[in-house]
Amino acid sequence: SGEISSIEELAHIIAQRDEGPRGQNPLPLAQRDEYENIILLCPNCHSLIDKNPRQYPDGLLLDWKLKHEKIIQEAFVVPVYSDRKSLSLEIHKLLRRNRQIYLSYGPNSEHVGNPLTDAAIVWHRYIHSDVLPNNRRIAGLLIVNEHLLNSDEKKILDKFIIHQEAFEYNHVSDDKTSVAPLFPHEMNQILLED
Repeated sequence: SGEISSIEELAHIIAQRDEGPRGQNPLPLAQRDEYENIILLCPNCHSLIDKNPRQYPDGLLLDWKLKHEKIIQEAFVVPVYSDRKSLSLEIHKLLRRNRQIYLSYGPNSEHVGNPLTDAAIVWHRYIHSDVLPNNRRIAGLLIVNEHLLNSDEKKILDKFIIHQEAFEYNHVSDDKTSVAPLFPHEMNQILLED
């Protein structure tokens, strides 16, 4: 019907009361409704975890919450670097991953023209799972850390952003453009010189 249903529930890591799951804890009752003691779970997991507090102790749930928060933060927060080397290491790690995917499954891989391979399907899957997010991350890192780039590298960044936007458009929309610029090979040398 076009309506969005929420399937998550706010769950207490340590129960609101001493008699509840994981409730025998020194955390004061007044602090048990605070953010630090709340985790987001689906209804099934909420029920399972609360019915099995020994299998799901408060330390485990807190660890899950902290790991999830770290993943979310890394996905949305772009760090500002103070030196070129640190930025370079991060950028080139992402570029290497994308290049290896391209060489293994891309349109110029050894599988081109072989009708018995599913390389094209794998390539498209990797585009969405790795290449597009990596490209966005690379662009974001370079934009936020543009103060570390020299004038030539800023021009390379501009080319990469145009490529990144067009490549993503071609793989996300139903409307493809044949004039999307190719990956600028100068990106492979960005930040390698001091």
